[in-house]
Amino acid sequence: MSAPVTEVHAPDTLQEAVDRVLRVPDRHRTFAKDAAFAQQTWAIGPALLEALLDHGLPHRGEGEARRFERTDLHNISTYLNLPSPYFQALSRKAQALDEVARKGERHIHELQLRVECARTGHTGECAFTPIAGLDRYSEPGSMRETSPGLFTVRAQLPSNRLLFDEDRSDLLSLVADWELYVLPDGVIEDEGFSRETRLANCLIPTRLLLREAERRGIRARHGAGLLVAPPFTTLHHWVEFELDGDWVPADPVLLTAFARWGMTDPADWPYNRSVAGIVWHLLTWPPEVFFPVVRDRGGQAPVHIASR
Repeated sequence: MSAPVTEVHAPDTLQEAVDRVLRVPDRHRTFAKDAAFAQQTWAIGPALLEALLDHGLPHRGEGEARRFERTDLHNISTYLNLPSPYFQALSRKAQALDEVARKGERHIHELQLRVECARTGHTGECAFTPIAGLDRYSEPGSMRETSPGLFTVRAQLPSNRLLFDEDRSDLLSLVADWELYVLPDGVIEDEGFSRETRLANCLIPTRLLLREAERRGIRARHGAGLLVAPPFTTLHHWVEFELDGDWVPADPVLLTAFARWGMTDPADWPYNRSVAGIVWHLLTWPPEVFFPVVRDRGGQAPVHIASR
């Protein structure tokens, strides 16, 4: 028998979780997900869902017809450290970051990309083309298509224990207290929203830091690619600084989130430490928020990426 919700999550904690999502204006909610989705995808069971509703969780409808905004459920689940596949994947990424740094050596990950047809913009058979970075930044000769729509590649990820200098650390501190958050589409590129609420995805603080780096005369670039930690790999944005001819990645919002969720020791992983070891650079200055990894006759093809 499971413990009552109040024994697992204090009322104040539940209220904080709901208040956090209420920073997002209601006009950005679509209310398309049901209670079954909340439980199966985000580990929010019926008792916890009712408790969240008592604390003001936005919804539409009543009873079995109740519907919720998917990003609200996602962010509440993460805030409460619920054992969703997403949270477990984040924990694995933090663990991988720490493991790579402690070993002090390059890590090789084999990635499998399963691509789906873009389905719009062309007729005839699909013609899948991985972006150039997958081959350029991988282990030489490892990029191959093993069957139509199935690619494998070996990623080489470096490791270091680098803490950025005072000037770069001061720059990174501008967003170090922002909370990593899955934003709904209406504010996904809205820097004003993130400045006001301190809630941000990986893209918005990256753009802010790059603009401020240019103003301060610090050489930086926009890194985009994959956040790699077996078995899950996801698209990601971060800032990179040029140091002695190398580009070194930084991601203060991600490191602060790992520490906040108890996944890393903030003494070992402060916001101004490099995240080399889990980010794989594929693109510089990507034009799209959700940049393509594989194209299908010019269109962006859906892709599922597994790693080991």
